Amino acid sequence: MTTAVREIDLGTLNRDRQGRFAKMYTLSYETRAKGSDETVKVVRHLPASGIETIGKVLMKASEDIAWNIQVLDGDDDVTFDFECFQD
Repeated sequence: MTTAVREIDLGTLNRDRQGRFAKMYTLSYETRAKGSDETVKVVRHLPASGIETIGKVLMKASEDIAWNIQVLDGDDDVTFDFECFQD
C-alpha cells in the first residue's frame, strides 16, 4: 500500500443551485485511488450547498472510503459549522 498522498484538485464551482455567485469553501478528504492502494487527497472548492450535498454522501460512506474530511474557510477549519458533519 502506498503511503504518499497525491492531491487531486477537482476545481471550483462558484455558483449556488440557482446560478448565483456564492461564497466558496474548500472541502478536502482522502480516499483510495480506483484500482490501486494509492491514497489520494481530493480537493473541491464549493459553495455551502455543495458542501452539504457532498458532505452527506461522505458521511454515509464507511471510513474505508473517505477519511480526514475537512472544510476550510480561508485558513479556518469550519467543518463542524455544516449540519452534515455535526453527527
